[in-house]
Amino acid sequence: MVRKKKLSPSGAKDENGEYHNVHVNLHEDELEVAGMEIGEEVFVRVRDGKIIIQSADADDVEHDF
Repeated sequence: MVRKKKLSPSGAKDENGEYHNVHVNLHEDELEVAGMEIGEEVFVRVRDGKIIIQSADADDVEHDF
């Protein structure tokens, strides 16, 4: 499944009017395909130009991507 998403500005602006946070909305059907649920804790990694979201289940953490 592939859907184009927008990184939407989030949080407070700094003294220069700039945002420093973004959010991405994921629909429940996207989470279902990934085996995740709304409210679940996740790990977020940034590597080699990619953002990786992985379930925070300590028994099944993948370190090599």
